[in-house]
Amino acid sequence: MLSPVFDPIDVRYTGRFADDHVVDALEFSRSVSGISKVGNNLCHLLFFGELARSTKHKMKFYVRPIKENGVYQELISLMNDGMMPIFLPILGIVAKQFIELSFEAIIKSVLKKRDSSDQALEKLHQLAMTHSDVSKQVHEGNMQDKKWLRDRIDELTESNRVAIRAVPAPLGNSVNKMQIGTPNVGPTIDEAEAEVLRANDDMIVGETATFIVTVEGVFKSNGACRLKILETGQTVSGKITDPAVVQLGNVYTAALDKGLKLQITAKPTLKLNSISTLYVNDAKLVA
Repeated sequence: MLSPVFDPIDVRYTGRFADDHVVDALEFSRSVSGISKVGNNLCHLLFFGELARSTKHKMKFYVRPIKENGVYQELISLMNDGMMPIFLPILGIVAKQFIELSFEAIIKSVLKKRDSSDQALEKLHQLAMTHSDVSKQVHEGNMQDKKWLRDRIDELTESNRVAIRAVPAPLGNSVNKMQIGTPNVGPTIDEAEAEVLRANDDMIVGETATFIVTVEGVFKSNGACRLKILETGQTVSGKITDPAVVQLGNVYTAALDKGLKLQITAKPTLKLNSISTLYVNDAKLVA
């Protein structure tokens, strides 16, 4: 019988096809592979106190399904065959939270949300301090050193950049959102953040704002659209995440058909300080 080293890490995909328990197979495999590569590195750091190449991993994540809403998987960590290392029991207790918080710190680092990344690091530090008597025995007490934690997260972010690009692979196609680990501990990734995580170029996610636009084109099937921002005259790509886009007579197709203006609420992605894509979650017709 399988004996996971610590409690499973949940990975949930929701929205679009995922709500019917379906996800693009190739993109799903890329996503799970990316999460597992980063997770294996985090496990090795926690349990063995070093960064390691994939060929040196002494434990690995495996995936198993859970029958609940959306596409919901569990990643379980197992030791490689024939290995019987002895760990301090506390590592098995804190491992799940350590992995999830580290994922949050890494994802927010790539998204250039340093404050959110630092908040996750602070929680990691608090985790080590809560178990201070034991953590002093682990990795020469480095777990209690914020700078040591930050340096390791920065190193993992840099060395796992290719794997991180694969993590949100299904978003924008067969699913709308994903959650790695426990809500409010591990990261939630939406479509705008997925675009930035996948990008080879330097991009950021902007703050949600309102824009007055005209609709130059829209696909009801997936919400892809072209929007002209009237304030600047710029025409940009858009993605309508508002479920209303598939309904008959919705404001988006009405605006396109009749040449009407829309006030939209959207989260932008930006490249070189220019809008790349507007992710629209709400809209209303304006005079």
